Amino acid sequence: MSAQLNHRETKALFVALADEELPAEKAREVRSHLDGCGECQQGWQRYSSTVLRLRQVEKQKAPPALASLVMTRVKRQRRFGLKRLHLAHAHYRLPVEILIPLLIAAAVGAYLLMAAP
Repeated sequence: MSAQLNHRETKALFVALADEELPAEKAREVRSHLDGCGECQQGWQRYSSTVLRLRQVEKQKAPPALASLVMTRVKRQRRFGLKRLHLAHAHYRLPVEILIPLLIAAAVGAYLLMAAP
């Protein structure tokens, strides 16, 4: 007999349980936990009803122009991805006008600490 599942383990298995991908023994363990745990049972009811609703939604096919546009952008991203990655960090850089005084203050502080008796 294996140990009882805790809340976290049970909730992590909701996806596999809904897709019926769990081995029979593990599915029994999850269902056993759900039978004795109101919190997890409520979470499972919400999750399974959401999955059921999503499965009932009619699937739509993307227009060919949209698929072509997306693939063009993906190819462009792959080609220029590293350059854009470099530019993405530019928004978070400190301006030089702030950085230089900070470095000078740190150097003066270090010098005064080292020169103090």
